[in-house]
Amino acid sequence: MQKTNTPASKAAISSIQRSHRSLLHPTLLASAVLASSLSTGAFAVGISDAKYTELGGSLSNENTVVRKVYDHLKAISLEPRFEAVGRIVAGGALCTATWLGNDGDTAFIITAAHCVAGDNKSQESSYTGQNISFRTGDGRLVASGVSTNHFIGYNGCQSDLAILEIPLLTNPISSDGSAVPQPIYADDADFDHYVGQPMTLAGYGRQGTPSLGGLSSGRAYGAANVTQDVGGCLRNKANTEDAWAYAAPGDSGSTTWQWREGQFVGMGITSWWAGWGSQYSGHGRVAPHQAWVKRIFPNINTVTRSRTLTESKAVELNDVEANVKGTVYYLAGDNVSGPTNRKWAYPRGYTPLTVPMVNQTTGGTHNIVLRSQRQTYCGWGEINNGVYCYPSASKGSLKVWYNASDNQAAPAGLYKSTFSLNAKGWHDHSYNTAINLNTSILVDGASHIEGTVTQSSAFTTVRYDNTVNGSVYYLSEGETTSDATQRVWNGRFNTWSTLNVPAVNRDTKEIQTVTLRASRYAGCGWTTMNNGVYCSNGAKYGQLRVSYSAEDNTALPKGRYDSLFNIAGKGWHSSFNKTLTFKLAVEHAGQ
Repeated sequence: MQKTNTPASKAAISSIQRSHRSLLHPTLLASAVLASSLSTGAFAVGISDAKYTELGGSLSNENTVVRKVYDHLKAISLEPRFEAVGRIVAGGALCTATWLGNDGDTAFIITAAHCVAGDNKSQESSYTGQNISFRTGDGRLVASGVSTNHFIGYNGCQSDLAILEIPLLTNPISSDGSAVPQPIYADDADFDHYVGQPMTLAGYGRQGTPSLGGLSSGRAYGAANVTQDVGGCLRNKANTEDAWAYAAPGDSGSTTWQWREGQFVGMGITSWWAGWGSQYSGHGRVAPHQAWVKRIFPNINTVTRSRTLTESKAVELNDVEANVKGTVYYLAGDNVSGPTNRKWAYPRGYTPLTVPMVNQTTGGTHNIVLRSQRQTYCGWGEINNGVYCYPSASKGSLKVWYNASDNQAAPAGLYKSTFSLNAKGWHDHSYNTAINLNTSILVDGASHIEGTVTQSSAFTTVRYDNTVNGSVYYLSEGETTSDATQRVWNGRFNTWSTLNVPAVNRDTKEIQTVTLRASRYAGCGWTTMNNGVYCSNGAKYGQLRVSYSAEDNTALPKGRYDSLFNIAGKGWHSSFNKTLTFKLAVEHAGQ
């Protein structure tokens, strides 16, 4: 088994502290500095001298002052928003890490690549054989055992990222006894603008300041600000009243967070540190690697997924106004009809939104009505209403949902769209941001369903040829594509056509393509669905069979898939033309 990376010696750290030139080579610091040794102690969440003095009353290393400062920062780090944050012990290294979620009896944990062992971290790879344990903030042992460590290709801060699969012992539990929700991570271009934005840190290990050096150890919180984005490595410096914290050894692998439009979003993974005196640290962005992250852990919670509503699950963004002076109201943005003017009134009712959506089943575009509300603390009301009630402990939450009674005339199908609402400050006129929302809405409607295709059961139609003059062949309709694009007449049997059906993954809310097989019975064998041939011996023919095969969907993420899709039955010798609607309900096990 490969040994994990060892930490820097005290002499090495001292050398780094003496030279700010190390900032030019952050990749040299990643594995050597931030993965802390259990035997020599760990460092975490350095803060400015000014902040330390503010919290402690003096710039002193006396135990009473140290405890006053860091007990306060520890208490903040244990707030509900940080409940997924914990620490890993990997060999001789202690690092910070974050629980992403579970798959069966396996916990998925995200941390820095330099914290854990791997055969070849410089390439996309996986390594199994290191014993790793993960504990949350209350000391609960959540996962422990032989880990499989996945790497994106570690060659610097921008790719200092690893996802661990560790045997699950127990689910993370919050302080009130409820299940800890999965944290949200950035995955969209909308979240490219990091520089100048506040950033929150929460990590483990020793703590200290530029003047006092290392002081104590434990979990702590800190407030920072992104000063640069250098090739996907976010840098911060603790040198202002609002940005007074920076990462240090022991914070390796910690998620850095930003508050974005009502969501606490994971942006980066802590990678390097340049010494107590520098007040600098570096954090690799997560969003550029989301395709890899979703492949390793398909059920990760992301901004895009959390802002996608389905027919059964609303989008709800909590406390959008938490970091805005005064209140926020919402107006219609892109691709939506809704309110265009603000108002100030007692909260009541809801605001209808009309969104043009593409029906993946039919291929047409239809207007779908959604409902929306804004929370004012004393009640839910229209989204363009800026009123609030005092005291406003919680205000500004946004909720958008689908109600079938508003859309009874909508044709059956799977509806997909993207639209935005503009969040505007009532008192702070500088606050103006677009909140992008997505839809994956399955509308059953009143359509007749021919039958359902599952992972274990194909569906075969009636003999439509039996009711018409001549034979019937079949072609796909709507957004469903096929290699059968036009009718044919040949004697090729024991084959089928492919159908590529847009379907919603119920676990992630994303629309993916599920591949099916469709074949037509010609009386003496099964052939492609677009083949109108039939055997001259008068045997029964014309049935359409649609089935699912896992081997056709090797690239499909694991999950439960639902959809409606159309196939057109057409007469070869007659004018017969009938749209057949099928239901897809597949549970894909993945690879």
